[in-house]
Amino acid sequence: MSLSDDFAFTQGSLADYADCARRFELRYIMRMRYPAFESLDPLQFEARLRQGARFHKLAQQHLLGVPAELLSRSLADDEELARWWANYLAHGLTNLPAQRHSEITLQTQLGGHRLVAKYDLLALEPGGEAVIVDWKTGARVPSQSQLRGRMQTTVYRYVLSRAGAHLYGGASIPPERIRMDYVFVAQAGQRLSLDYSAAQMRADEAFLSEMIAEIEGAHDFPLTDDERRCRFCSYRSLCDRGEPGSLEDFDFDEMEDGDDDVFAVDFDQIAETEF
Repeated sequence: MSLSDDFAFTQGSLADYADCARRFELRYIMRMRYPAFESLDPLQFEARLRQGARFHKLAQQHLLGVPAELLSRSLADDEELARWWANYLAHGLTNLPAQRHSEITLQTQLGGHRLVAKYDLLALEPGGEAVIVDWKTGARVPSQSQLRGRMQTTVYRYVLSRAGAHLYGGASIPPERIRMDYVFVAQAGQRLSLDYSAAQMRADEAFLSEMIAEIEGAHDFPLTDDERRCRFCSYRSLCDRGEPGSLEDFDFDEMEDGDDDVFAVDFDQIAETEF
């Protein structure tokens, strides 16, 4: 069994492969749905995922023109979400070009496959800056070096540099004009910005091409040697890798970075789950 001809790589699928080749095989090649919970608090876990998804929907509606006052009135039932929303309104859209595209998907070809990125927000000015904005609702703010090492950073900046010309007045976007802003709405709207460069773009292309070629040529997909990566994996019990991690230790920002269709937990199958 191998990748289908129309398989599209995303930062989520590439991050899964980097974490555990077996997880990639189960999720994207075998398309196996396995309902093991990612944490020991399944109801709180689900509620927290829905809360993050609700924030992203609010931001999208606002950027599409729904008045902020109207959206704010819908948050009376969730004090924490209302705080995130207030931080977004105060800090989320500062110092951005006026041309904005919310929840937009771009794709390019690499290694004979599509490489796809779905952006929370792209803000561009033809001939000027091209800013990627990604909302984060997690409880932690990583360092800039940690963010630079994320697969999301690598894929999002590279895909924009290769596929964003039609948004940039028809001209290719110089990598030096690209910036990626992570905005942590649960942390007072703190913003960490990462610049780009032609040298980094070439390095990213080589890295991604090598990874895609490795996946395409793989015959075995071994389990990761780092069992810490198994604590929040939905295939944990299938691989006999112990108990799930605690909700307090989970990085919800990494979950939000993933691919919605394959990260979904099937709550209808909860009775069949083994712990």
